[in-house]
Amino acid sequence: MRCLFLFIVWSIVTLESQGQPMLGNTSYPDSLLQLLQNTGSDSTKARLNYFLSDYWSYTDTARASFYLKEGLKAAKDHSYLQALFVFYEALLLHDVQLEAAAKKYKESEKLLEKFPYKEALIYRARAWRNYGTLQQRKDNEQEMVVAILDHAIPLVRKAGDLEREGSYYNDVGMVYMNQLMHSKAETFFAKSLSLLKKTTPKLETMILALDNRAKNFCYMDSMQYARPLLNEMGALLKPYPEAEYNIDYALTKSVYYRKTGDLPAALKSLQGALPLARKLKQKRLENSLQFQVYKVYTAMGNYRLALEALQTVIKNKQYTFMEDEVMHAFEMSETYAHLNDIPHAYHWLKKYSILRDTMYMRNLKAGISDMETKFNTAEKEKEIVLLQAENKEAALKARNSRLSTLILIIICFAILVVLIFVTITYRTFKTLAAQKELNYRQQLKEMEQQRQIVTTEAMLEGEERERRRVARDLHDGLGGMLAGIKLKLSSHASSPRNQLRDDQPELSAIIDQLDRSVTELRRIARNMMPESLIRFGLQTALKDLCESLMTRETHIRFTAFDIDERMELSTQVVIYRIIQEALANAIRHSKANNIIVQCSQDESRFYITVEDDGIGFNSQATEKKGMGLVNIENRVKYLNGKIDVVSSANEGTTINMELNVAA
Repeated sequence: MRCLFLFIVWSIVTLESQGQPMLGNTSYPDSLLQLLQNTGSDSTKARLNYFLSDYWSYTDTARASFYLKEGLKAAKDHSYLQALFVFYEALLLHDVQLEAAAKKYKESEKLLEKFPYKEALIYRARAWRNYGTLQQRKDNEQEMVVAILDHAIPLVRKAGDLEREGSYYNDVGMVYMNQLMHSKAETFFAKSLSLLKKTTPKLETMILALDNRAKNFCYMDSMQYARPLLNEMGALLKPYPEAEYNIDYALTKSVYYRKTGDLPAALKSLQGALPLARKLKQKRLENSLQFQVYKVYTAMGNYRLALEALQTVIKNKQYTFMEDEVMHAFEMSETYAHLNDIPHAYHWLKKYSILRDTMYMRNLKAGISDMETKFNTAEKEKEIVLLQAENKEAALKARNSRLSTLILIIICFAILVVLIFVTITYRTFKTLAAQKELNYRQQLKEMEQQRQIVTTEAMLEGEERERRRVARDLHDGLGGMLAGIKLKLSSHASSPRNQLRDDQPELSAIIDQLDRSVTELRRIARNMMPESLIRFGLQTALKDLCESLMTRETHIRFTAFDIDERMELSTQVVIYRIIQEALANAIRHSKANNIIVQCSQDESRFYITVEDDGIGFNSQATEKKGMGLVNIENRVKYLNGKIDVVSSANEGTTINMELNVAA
């Protein structure tokens, strides 16, 4: 009988370690209470109280707090169970006190680190994953990815928990999908489903993985891959028509139907899920449904109904991230513009601009804090390097001093013995001293080269930060102002009182000129920090760059082989700037009709060739290099690479580069 009781407890422990109970299992808390009443073990009581605290933390914090305190009482002097108490305390604070919860997760992870249990590994992984979700809610999604990939996943892999590992890869994929990096998101979604299908996961875990991958395929316009995933998800949910996941299913189906052009089906899917969202009191999901309704009505061209749906979304104010509020303000401006309600369009555009500035300032402050930390770290590292160099120099001088003394003693002794021996010893001394001097100069040269590399790195990073800042200022500041001016002029021009005035053609010309100015400003902003590089990766950005620089007189052909899009963004930016500078030189100076750009990658080595049929130059006779070539060489050195320029008069120019892109 006791063995059966322990088996039931272990089953519930296993179920709880996955989070909340399986879909449709409403007897979970009753089962825990019954076990709590029948057990006499303090350790079992502690665990059961923790599980009840976790269960009620979503709906009744007072009851959750009660069970948590009861669990601590039962834990007594059991250090492992006391460490678990800190973890469950963080769960209780997770939705109400973000900073306190984050500290508790870190504390519990440290406490559990000393226990060599498989269960302890899983709890540590959960602590890191939950810590990451808190960082995501503060719009720090990069920290969430680091917490999961560098900490949570290695722990569950060590514990052999395939289901949780697959679930965590799904979390990372969601981050990249939110950042519109759909190709990278697909890599993690595919890995997630591959791991989940090797085990028997919870229904909720599989449904979430299928839903996210299907949605990502829809955003990638790969509808043929999304359909089978939706069918599988629908089959899993069929026995549970009242489950919350039916709302997510309806949302993804609506995106699929909208992308395939079946707008009535998309609208039907959304309207069918709205009553369930209201019944389950899921305001956030209801808002998501209403926003997709807005999208469908907009695609239909019914801007009046689209406006009503979007107003409902804004009225509910279910904002987890500030980006959502900014996006909704922009969509309101666009919708009012479609309805020719210029005053309201201008009002929302102004609000959008203010929200963007607020978000920018918040991100700027976070960036400044991060840069200050990096600067302090760099300064400390520099001090350490200098101290080590001074110590080496002092040791070298001391060694030279000792060696000189020894040599002098030998010379004095040799003088007393034989003059010839003195001569031979003296020559040996001169040779050794010369070699030591040569070694010392070589060390100084290497230190100078290292200093130049650090200086170049700081200069390039500063340049890129300034480019991003100026691009954001142009796009978000001056761009917003020009858009506002255009709306005011359009409103003035469309006024019946002004349509009969003689200067109406001139006003239209001014509006057209303003349109061209906005287009040119956006082109400059994209050139300073290309959006395609951040969203779609290096290969797409380079292809766009070559296409944008082509003219009637100059044709540019771009080819790429085996480029790994997972390399660091900072490395991709440096490669982009190298090719951008090389193309600018070829177009500006060579008078070339054809330019060929080739890129390839072999693991950590990245190869670039830029060849043109222009007028060329005598690379052997040229003493002073141009600023463009110097910039290219500096960036190549930054990536520990090599560059070779081959050119002669009237025979074109070829630049070959080999870069080190190891992480």
